[in-house]
Amino acid sequence: MAVFHMSVNIDMNAKWTFIAIAAILLATAVFMQVNSTEAATTRYFTLYGAATQGWGFTNTSISSPGPPITVEQGDTVNVTLISYDGAPHQFFVSYTNALSPSSGDPESAVFSGTTNFQFVATNTTGTYTYRCAIHPSVMYGSFKVVQTGTIPEFQPMAMLVLLLLSAGIVVSIRRKTR
Repeated sequence: MAVFHMSVNIDMNAKWTFIAIAAILLATAVFMQVNSTEAATTRYFTLYGAATQGWGFTNTSISSPGPPITVEQGDTVNVTLISYDGAPHQFFVSYTNALSPSSGDPESAVFSGTTNFQFVATNTTGTYTYRCAIHPSVMYGSFKVVQTGTIPEFQPMAMLVLLLLSAGIVVSIRRKTR
């Protein structure tokens, strides 16, 4: 009889633990979806550029084409641009996929060291090209603008609160069923 009672307690503990975890995961998914459809945000990128190699997120990952950059409609894009080879460069995003900047394309000043460049992404979704105006055939990559709410947002404080809440619920359930 004691074995049967113990088995029921284990099954009840597992059942309530499963229900608590499922409820928390559902709440997290809803919370993250609600937060991901908020207005535009600021996206931060660092690009290292070299005239004969291309662009990279690090000085050891420079390639041609460079790494893809994905943002949401209307996001503020903050790019730290680093001339890895010391040569002059000029970053721009071509919304017409041209080899040189057109009117309305975001373009940085010419730089040969480190500079910060900030612009607001277009509200028109699509895949565009970012380039160096001085070395456009080697220094380029894709710049993708996706619908607002597409990129999941990581909310560290919200996740910490949900983690602590879920741990508290599981501990509370386990104490009640003992």
